[in-house]
Amino acid sequence: TTLIPLVTNMNGATSDTRVMVKQFNQEMIPLLKSTTNISTQTLTRPANTTAYAAGAVVGVSTSATSAIAFSTMGNINGAILITDANLLLEISAIPSGMTNFRLHLYNATPPSAYVDGATWALPSGDWASYLGYVDLGSPIAVGSALFVQNTGVNKTLKMGASTTLYGYLVTNGAFTPASGAVTQLQLAAMGV
Repeated sequence: TTLIPLVTNMNGATSDTRVMVKQFNQEMIPLLKSTTNISTQTLTRPANTTAYAAGAVVGVSTSATSAIAFSTMGNINGAILITDANLLLEISAIPSGMTNFRLHLYNATPPSAYVDGATWALPSGDWASYLGYVDLGSPIAVGSALFVQNTGVNKTLKMGASTTLYGYLVTNGAFTPASGAVTQLQLAAMGV
């Protein structure tokens, strides 16, 4: 004799638990296998010590766009969930006036083409591609560098016509940067 494990629902009906487990596995396991995409971008700012005003774009050039491209973040026109955003500043001390940073995100190259030091704003030409922002927080000294770790961002975005996200790093505090300072930005996202 073979015993068949049964479960009874609130209406008194019974079901074979083997069938229920098989159905659960078919429906839920694909959700648990979601891929995480991580993109790390390194920026070397211009060789100057021109002070940043609050709301300024921190970038790589004073003559060309400072939009950051985070490649392979999700499927074309697909939805993603930003899970983490980290910022590493390769300087040893927090400059006077530096507070926190914000990363403004786009699903296409922003038409605004802001350069390093430009005041960030959201012009009408950027509306179609703008996805909102992630607050990165305030850096802390970790030996010979500064670091910001933002886990649990949980921001859902819709990708555009490519697998790349774009962003502007913006300072919320006015400070004088180090000449040629290197910054690393890392984004992690899952398809949803």
